Amino acid sequence: MEISSLAERLVLRYDAASGRRVIAGKDVLLHCHHYNARLQRTVESADLVDGKQLIVGAAECVFAEHVEQALRAGDSMAVRWAVAERLYAHLGFGRLDLSRVAEGVVVATASHFVEGWFAGLGRPERMVCSFAEGYLQGAVYAVAGERVYVREVECMAQGAPMCRFTVERGRTEPLAPNTKRPLVFRPRERGEWLRSPAIDEQAIIDALVAMPVAGGEDGLIPAFGVYLACMPADFYNRVCIGFLAEMRRVGRGATAERLLAAEAEYCALNTYRGVMSSPEWEGLVTPMVRGPDDPLFAAMTFCNALGFGQWHIAGLEPGQRMIVESVNGYEALGALAYLGSTSTPHCHGHKGAAAGIFALIYGSGPLSERFGTFHTVEETCIACGDPVCRFRVERLG
Repeated sequence: MEISSLAERLVLRYDAASGRRVIAGKDVLLHCHHYNARLQRTVESADLVDGKQLIVGAAECVFAEHVEQALRAGDSMAVRWAVAERLYAHLGFGRLDLSRVAEGVVVATASHFVEGWFAGLGRPERMVCSFAEGYLQGAVYAVAGERVYVREVECMAQGAPMCRFTVERGRTEPLAPNTKRPLVFRPRERGEWLRSPAIDEQAIIDALVAMPVAGGEDGLIPAFGVYLACMPADFYNRVCIGFLAEMRRVGRGATAERLLAAEAEYCALNTYRGVMSSPEWEGLVTPMVRGPDDPLFAAMTFCNALGFGQWHIAGLEPGQRMIVESVNGYEALGALAYLGSTSTPHCHGHKGAAAGIFALIYGSGPLSERFGTFHTVEETCIACGDPVCRFRVERLG
């Protein structure tokens, strides 16, 4: 099959009403290598829980479904394996070679997660491709109907020329179960939301949706000074919900919440610094800016184009506090789908991202000095039965 024919299955579909990006039937959102690598490190470094299995199990379950949804009736086995390779690269995770999977060997010559570790975390003491292990386990099941274990035995993060994985057959354990429930939810369409008359939100969204955001020859997506990946929202939800549940089980739930918010804040600072320094921002947004708050409204519009849902500013005291309402955030809807109604708010990533964006716009000095200068409280949450998720961001001190 020609690559062009394969690419037709992976065309991005953007739903403007919901702010959702959909590829091969899965909601995806654009996140950077800083966040993905740091989230993995946080989850896997918690000694009291099996964080690695949370990462592997989430990727296995999600991509068993995602690869299956990209396949077509009548595909030959060669095409089915090509789909699994191409989806991984298209989403920005790197380059897998599945030509020797029948022999029990898979190699990767580029890795989004390895790039993330090198960019901000240094050379690790262990191999870091847990996500790839889970992806491969799910892909083998989708393509060949076979349950396997995949183990990384060499990793570029430790100096190897490529990442190498072994495929262990004879597995009897079932795949990680999909516990997601069907969800019917109608988001609020109107509110007392602020707008900047100078910022053409629709023009920004149209431009970002039209950008060719897909992995290149190496399966990576360099954009805005970072490596992006089109990550299924289901993966983040499964990992974060599982991490919170396990940490609460051992009496560390509050710590887990703080960690998840901190990683999202760090990502927002780095990603949006890159966004605001990019040629795309210079050409598209800079001519619109008329006042000191316009970059904030533009940044929020970027969020709405990247697949996170629909965010709106409901209150603003420049440089001091902000109220943000999210009418359909992926974290809240994920909690409803996986857990049902919850007793406490669940959008820890949104909390961190809101604080990071506000600190970037109104802070001063290097990013290390802006980190942690604002605090976010989620006052209402869709997962708790509220009509919107409402976040109050305030300067500390």
